[in-house]
Amino acid sequence: MLKETLWREIDSLPKTRLETLLDFVRFLQFMEQHKPETRKLPLRIPGLDTGTTWVSDDFDEPLPDSFWFGGTVNHETPA
Repeated sequence: MLKETLWREIDSLPKTRLETLLDFVRFLQFMEQHKPETRKLPLRIPGLDTGTTWVSDDFDEPLPDSFWFGGTVNHETPA
């Protein structure tokens, strides 16, 4: 059924569109032939690196202005 519908639609196209359709079909064929390899990733095992990293206790604290602007910053005078 799908092929018959497709043929009817193709028959109704002007010649310039048929050339475009042919280009698209060739593109699809190319993509089908050059599919990227799918490889299965190994399963991850949680906890293998336990204890190898740490987060500082003040991680969520705001950073000082000197971090962003370097040196000292005077908020009283415009930049």
